[in-house]
Amino acid sequence: MKRLTMIGCAIAGALASTFTLPAAADETNPYIVHRQGIYKTVAGHMTSLKAILFLGHEAKGQTTYHAEAIVEALKHMGNAYPAGSDKGETKARAEIWTQPEKFREAGQNSFAAATALSDATQMGDTKEVMGAYKKLGESCKACHDDFRKK
Repeated sequence: MKRLTMIGCAIAGALASTFTLPAAADETNPYIVHRQGIYKTVAGHMTSLKAILFLGHEAKGQTTYHAEAIVEALKHMGNAYPAGSDKGETKARAEIWTQPEKFREAGQNSFAAATALSDATQMGDTKEVMGAYKKLGESCKACHDDFRKK
């Protein structure tokens, strides 16, 4: 019986590694993996805010948490695009490195919009929060339009 259990575990382990190896093989550039993780974090909190602000989710008290989490995540983006971090599977366009001032300005605009959203959530005016949320979305889109591959 123990042998059968061990064989089953070995087979399960082999199958699990078969399914996880291709995903790990694509993650060759740590800068790409890091910034993708940050963007996924921001997207998750934006989605939660959308559910609260526009879809009627009963979690109005959590808007500040989500907005502050976005600000904190974006604080880590300042060094996420060093030279050479375009090598690997990424949607980052070359303009990030060829037009660094324009890219930096777009990032600063998004950070300012995220900070304004956080400030609005602390004031408690839902209309202000909704407006700040939309402005953050617009700043994200502007950056995507100029610096992200379709």
